[in-house]
Amino acid sequence: MKRRDFLIQSMLSSLATVAFHDFPVQSQPLYQTKQSYKSWKSDNSFLTGINAPVFQELDINNLKVSGTIPKELQGMYVRNGPNPMFKPSAYNYPLEGDGMLHGIYFNQGKVSYKNRWIQTSGLTYEMFEGKELSELKFKNYANTNIMAHGGKLLALYEIGLPYEINKDLETVGKWDFNGKLEQSMTAHPKVDPITGELHFYRYSFFNTPYLHYYIADKQGKIIRNYPIEISQPVLIHDMAITQNYAIFFQCPLAFNMQKAKENNTPFNWEPEAGSTIILVDRHNPNKKPIYIKTEAFWVWHFMNAYEQNNQVMIDYVYYPKMKLESNWQVILANKSNLQRMTIDLPTQKISQQPLDDHYIDFPVIDSRKLANPYRFGYAPHIDTELLSQKQLPNYFPALIQYDVVNQTQKIHQLKSGSYCGEPAFIPHPNKTSELDGYIVTLAYNENTNTSDLLIIDPANFEQEPIATVHLPVRVPSGFHGNWIPS
Repeated sequence: MKRRDFLIQSMLSSLATVAFHDFPVQSQPLYQTKQSYKSWKSDNSFLTGINAPVFQELDINNLKVSGTIPKELQGMYVRNGPNPMFKPSAYNYPLEGDGMLHGIYFNQGKVSYKNRWIQTSGLTYEMFEGKELSELKFKNYANTNIMAHGGKLLALYEIGLPYEINKDLETVGKWDFNGKLEQSMTAHPKVDPITGELHFYRYSFFNTPYLHYYIADKQGKIIRNYPIEISQPVLIHDMAITQNYAIFFQCPLAFNMQKAKENNTPFNWEPEAGSTIILVDRHNPNKKPIYIKTEAFWVWHFMNAYEQNNQVMIDYVYYPKMKLESNWQVILANKSNLQRMTIDLPTQKISQQPLDDHYIDFPVIDSRKLANPYRFGYAPHIDTELLSQKQLPNYFPALIQYDVVNQTQKIHQLKSGSYCGEPAFIPHPNKTSELDGYIVTLAYNENTNTSDLLIIDPANFEQEPIATVHLPVRVPSGFHGNWIPS
């Protein structure tokens, strides 16, 4: 594809010195610097401190471990996040920043680490030019999530096709499900733990219908493409599923063409439009969706949803409003909490119940319970007092374990000067309880300017980690990660 053609396509769909050397550090661990790039600094709050990008792709073996690695951990934990290669003239977090993957590999008790930029088409052009290209401002960064399905490892973003990645985190190329997927794919697909089906969607800013719902079988073949009518183009970041429904929240963060032309964050908060809950039958494509109007609110992420006694229960992170601006003051203003929405199917009436008053996001559960009744969920705590003190975002000093049945919480407080990101639940391969497994999260240590991977026992959540993997480098704050078993 010629560069001009690529630039045109990129804008339409998105508006919608190599150095190899080995050297030991105190004999262990063993580094290999795969590639190094020119570093830069910024005073943008999302590009400094815990959020500052790194400029080397590394392989590090024989990582130091405190405690004992559970013998069941055989595989890799991979996390995605924004890491701009070139200094941006402006930075609209969380929508921008070249994707970088950070992988931690477990093999017979030994642990290694590597990180790689995702070589998207846009990044490739900028690397050729050696600078940021303003015409690629809204490119596909592939920076939001990473998941495995149908024998493929996919890096995901809101407004572009997935990028296939191999087990060494090298970029294979765009993946369109053998030509069956057009334009883009959500960064938050759901895998049914019983059928193995992948449920996902794409949304458009220009073409009606603005929302399409897809199902792929466990081999990765798309078996359903269902258009859904919505009133206007809006940002839809996540979805939920139950045994019978795919669930979408149409919240009033609407696409604004004028803001996009001005190269600003292209979304307006329009509360007068309210929010709409959309229930789509998973099994009958001829059945019309259920639309339920309610007051305006915002959701980035769902924890889980399920059906019980002719009701649909949806647990999600509730924001009364959403303003997309890249500064810590706005982050404080967009305060959230864990909320339960109950929909009575016969009457289609909605009730809302707060499950907690902590400011949280990035919720996760044991994926074996997805779309089914469950008990435990996890999320990092966003400490507003700490954010005000730091005047920087993404400092999360604790994890919360939610018991949604008994409506209680337990806190895992990190050590002073350490701050975590999204957790991931790794199920025990031979046990079935929601407490049979491990919670892992990457934690930045500001005292050493390095990062650790914490491994926490869900059954003893408030206790010290059962193991800590020490990285001799820093992993910047990021978005979502997943466990990929061997």
